[in-house]
Amino acid sequence: MFDNLISILNIQNPWLIIGLLAMAPISESRGAIIYGISKGLDPLSVFIISVALNTLVMIPILYLLRQKPIMLMIHKVIGKRITNILEKNKEKFELYEELTLFGFVAIPAIGTGAWTGTLLATVLELDLKKSFLVITAGIIAAALIVLLSTNGFFYFI
Repeated sequence: MFDNLISILNIQNPWLIIGLLAMAPISESRGAIIYGISKGLDPLSVFIISVALNTLVMIPILYLLRQKPIMLMIHKVIGKRITNILEKNKEKFELYEELTLFGFVAIPAIGTGAWTGTLLATVLELDLKKSFLVITAGIIAAALIVLLSTNGFFYFI
């Protein structure tokens, strides 16, 4: 699917593709790093650019999701059942909210990243500044895991 989009848009610059992947909700910085390393680009540069762009795209999302009409829509989409589960376990979550949010974002898997971490922080109404810092740390951790698990590991040795 992404290859078709690149073909349609006729994007030739791999750095532009890395930027788009880093800001996209599914691939995020992890997909951008894999793509950049597969194209033979400098792993450290790919890491820095993808983490920076993944973090930058998160800032407007954090503020946008906190708007009242969007919050109402999110709660409508998520449904009362999931909202009740989240609210019921909010006290337990609050004890370890930073660690839990960090772990959720830091796991390099589809569906766990800055976008869903931001949504989680918004639904649970966590502190905006803390959420930003914790999600950023999670982005860096996930990107490091991906970087070191690809041939970027050999770059550092």
